[in-house]
Formats: sequence, C-alpha cells, structure tokens
Amino acid sequence: MPSIPKDELKRKGFHLLSLIYVFGYWYLDKKIAVFGLAAAITIVALLEILRFNLPAFNVFFVKHFKGFYRPEEARKVSGLLGTLSGALITILLFSNKYMVFASFLYLSFGDSFAAIIGRTFGRHKTFGGKSLEGSIACLAVCFAAGLFIFNWRFALAGAFIAAAVEAIPWKINDNFWMQIVNAALLTLLSGVMIWAK
Repeated sequence: MPSIPKDELKRKGFHLLSLIYVFGYWYLDKKIAVFGLAAAITIVALLEILRFNLPAFNVFFVKHFKGFYRPEEARKVSGLLGTLSGALITILLFSNKYMVFASFLYLSFGDSFAAIIGRTFGRHKTFGGKSLEGSIACLAVCFAAGLFIFNWRFALAGAFIAAAVEAIPWKINDNFWMQIVNAALLTLLSGVMIWAK
C-alpha cells in the first residue's frame, strides 16, 4: 500500500491552519476578519522581503520549515501569501457569508485531501498533472463540507464546482484563485438554485 509523502502531510497540515481565518470569518465581525487577514498578509510579506534580502535568513527559513515550503519556493514567494490574499479579496468581493465560508472550506479541506490522495494513490492523470483520484477525493470532501451549510443538491453542485476548480492547473498560486473562483461560482449558482436547507 502506498504511503503518504511526509512533506505533503506537513504542508497540508499547515494548510489546515487556514481554518483560523475560516472560522474567524464565520464567528467574528467582518471588519475584524478583514483586519486580521490584512495584518497576517503584512507580516508574511515582511518575512518574504527578509527572506529575499537576507540569504542566510532564507537558508535558515527553508531548512527549518522543510516540508512546509516546496523546494521551488526557496527562490519565490511562498503560497501562504497567495492564500491569505485570496481570502481577503474573497471577503471583500462577495457579501453572501455562506458562499464565502463554503469557498474557504473547499480550499482548506478539498484542496488538502485532493493533494494527499492524489500524490499517494493517483494513477490516472488528468490535464495539468492532476489525478482523477485526487479530484474524486476533493469532490467527496467538499460535498461533505457543503452538507453542513447547504441542502444536499446545492452541496453536490458546489462540490462539483470545487473539484473542477481544484483540477485546473493554475499558473499562479491555486490557493489564491480557488477561494475567489469558488465564491464567484457559488454566488452565481445561488441566484438560480435554492441553497438553504
């Protein structure tokens, strides 16, 4: 039986820290969530500036956060900045709290499970190097997450949307785009389909 790559587990475990802003957005006032994300983006951006201007700091950072950073991120901006920025833009662009919350859950859980299952069990490649197994995992997990928010029909439609968006081989940080695109498509879908339980 294939084993899950340790670095991928670390990375996706760290990815689940996005649940801090996910539930912060749900339970706190929108202004607080926006301020918190803006502060986090500022801190991460400053760390990135330090990394690129102080080579010794970059070596230290990449060495001690091995697994959280992909090897190619040693020389480019980390995905965390894109994830946080995508969340902030999503909150600012879309007013329906349920659609935004679902898009965050899809990223936190769907994307994580797609990567873990895809890298461990993926045998059937789709376009862009993604795997059918990872996409099915994303679909299942997003459907389960959606059931907490939506009726089953909307949850299923939302899960198909999330799995399709996750399967796209984005050129720039998929974690940035996944939240925004999912929230946009869910918002459009909510205009033509009943979503409440």
